[in-house]
Amino acid sequence: MLAVVVCSPSKPPPYPYGGSSLRASPHRGHHLCAGASKARCVDVRMAVSRALLLLAQALGLAVAEMALLTTDPPWSVIFQGESVTLRCQGPRVHGQQPTAWYHNNKLLEHTKTNTYRIQNARYKENGRYKCQSSGSTSSNSITLSVSYDLLILQVPSHAVFEGELLQMRCRGWKAGSLAAVRYYKDGADITKLYSSAEQLSIPHAKTHHSGRYHCSADMHSYLSLKKRESQHLYVSIKELFTSPVLSVASSTEPLEGSPLNLSCTTQLSPYRPHAVLWYLFYGNSTVLRGPTTSSEYQMPTVGLMDTGFYSCVVRTKSSGVRKWSPQVLITIKRVPVSGVSLEVWPQEGQVMEGQRLVLHCSVAVGTGSISFSWHREGSAEVLGRDRSYEIPSTQQSDNGQYYCMASNGDSPARSLLVKVTVVGASSLFCNSVRALLLLAVLGILLLGVVVVHVLTARSREPKGMELRTLMKASASVVLQERMFEAVPARAPRK
Repeated sequence: MLAVVVCSPSKPPPYPYGGSSLRASPHRGHHLCAGASKARCVDVRMAVSRALLLLAQALGLAVAEMALLTTDPPWSVIFQGESVTLRCQGPRVHGQQPTAWYHNNKLLEHTKTNTYRIQNARYKENGRYKCQSSGSTSSNSITLSVSYDLLILQVPSHAVFEGELLQMRCRGWKAGSLAAVRYYKDGADITKLYSSAEQLSIPHAKTHHSGRYHCSADMHSYLSLKKRESQHLYVSIKELFTSPVLSVASSTEPLEGSPLNLSCTTQLSPYRPHAVLWYLFYGNSTVLRGPTTSSEYQMPTVGLMDTGFYSCVVRTKSSGVRKWSPQVLITIKRVPVSGVSLEVWPQEGQVMEGQRLVLHCSVAVGTGSISFSWHREGSAEVLGRDRSYEIPSTQQSDNGQYYCMASNGDSPARSLLVKVTVVGASSLFCNSVRALLLLAVLGILLLGVVVVHVLTARSREPKGMELRTLMKASASVVLQERMFEAVPARAPRK
């Protein structure tokens, strides 16, 4: 998993305790980079494991937290004969938790506790260590190097993330044997910037502090001082979280009056899952919200004044690490004009010559300042630019079809055509006479229909009466005959 990568030449010195301090220990060549050209070598398994963790988080899968492997003392390089304790820590890892230990990817031992002690370190203890316990995934790896050099630079065995303390120290084979200790990064002397006595400290490390470090010192050799240099070690400061990206839920050109939803996205390192991040949202260099632990921000409604550049900042609680997102231009658009209608007075657009004519333009939808213009079909002339258009005294030349156009800066919208007819006095008189004549004709026709109906009704009435009289007479005759038949005949008198 995450590890401090230690790089050095692979050629060992001819004897265990002497030789140039730039040479590598004879017991380190097999697990270190071959040289400066491989200072940034990548552990493929670390990358794959991290990618799988990120994928599982993105899919919302339940992922067991990774155990954290540390050493005490916290150095990746120790002198031969020294001791070091490895500790496996996790969310459910306690002191009595059984733990499996691995050395160079091979099972080393099972312990009943979460610690493993290396005493009197020798060549065989060189290499990469990992641990795993129930309730957690396999830990990060730690590279331990047992040195036979006279001067060493001790760097952290665990991964150092941006914002954390980075410490290293220069040590001689014998305590108190050093003088004039100097520290270097990528060949530049940084002693005055960070060092204190025999230790170098960078309180809030940044990724740019990654590089190749070494130290030099004057060492007592019998009756004289001899300057020596340590091995060059590459220290990598890991990214705690990725640079944030500000995204807009719908569009970067929302309509005026609509809501605006912003999201600030970053990816926290799976090796620091409990780190708390704080978010700030900016609009036109003004803080809109924050600091807050929420990565979302909503503006209920936006107006034209909200147009501008937006960004977000993600930082740690102590502000030791602070990262800005790229700016996003958000342009608030007016609601386009639509539903343009035209009203005319007098209604129907028919007006007597000399009478006043008023046309009024209205808009159903549209925000912002709306401009109007008046036009007559077939003419390029703009008649007016107010909401209403008035002709105080109409003339025959004002006949035609009129329409209005409305716009709030976008494409203009047009109303339907309205026909305006100007009627002269003589035409009005003729039309009135025609109307009266038409009414008279209609009246005569109606009267004729009534007369015909009455005459028809009367002509049918006598026939009906004769029929009824005849039927009554027939009935009377029949009745009399029946009565006559019913009277018995009288006997003749003798």
